[in-house]
Amino acid sequence: MSWFNLLPRTYHHGPITLFSSQFLRASMVLGALAPFMMVATACHHAPRTSSAVIEPDSLRGIVSVTGTAFEQRLVLRSGNSSTPLSASTSDSAALSRMGGVEVLVIGTRSPNFFRVEHFTALNVGGSPVVDGVLRNDGGRLALETTGGTILLGNPPTALRDMIGARIWIGGPLDRGPNSYGVIVPAR
Repeated sequence: MSWFNLLPRTYHHGPITLFSSQFLRASMVLGALAPFMMVATACHHAPRTSSAVIEPDSLRGIVSVTGTAFEQRLVLRSGNSSTPLSASTSDSAALSRMGGVEVLVIGTRSPNFFRVEHFTALNVGGSPVVDGVLRNDGGRLALETTGGTILLGNPPTALRDMIGARIWIGGPLDRGPNSYGVIVPAR
C-alpha cells in the first residue's frame, strides 16, 4: 500500500501526476507567463508630452573671418564675447564674404560653437541694410526678401548684371544712392 492510500478520500482521486489539479495547471501557466508580462510592462514607456525637436536659437553680432585662405575661421563678435561659427559649405562661403557686417544667425548652440542654419545681414558700418535676392521685375530691379519684394528706385548700374545674386543693400532704397555687397553670387 502506498502512502497515497493513507490520504482521506476527499483529497485523493487517483494517482497524483504533475497536472492532476486545476490549481497546479494554473500555477504552471502563470509561472511561465509571469516573466513575459514583466518584460512587456517594463518596455512600456509613457507617451512623450514634449517635442524632441531642438528649437533654433539666434545670435546677433559682427562676423569676423580669421585664419588663412586654407583654414578660415568664422567668429561672431558681440560686445565682449566671441562665438565660433560652424556652417554648411555654402553658408560658410557666404559668411566669409560678410566680414565686418552685423548679422543675425539662426541655428543651434553647442558647447564649443554655434551651428548656423541661416543668417541675415542687418547693418554695415552702423547703417541698416536689407538682405535679399536681386530680381528683374518688368525691367526694374527689385530685392526679394523674407518679408516681401522691394522695388529699388535708383540702384547702382553694376547690379543689373547680378540678377539672382543674394546681396545686402543700404541707403534709401526708393531713390538711392545705395551701397551694396554680394553675399552669394548669381549662378
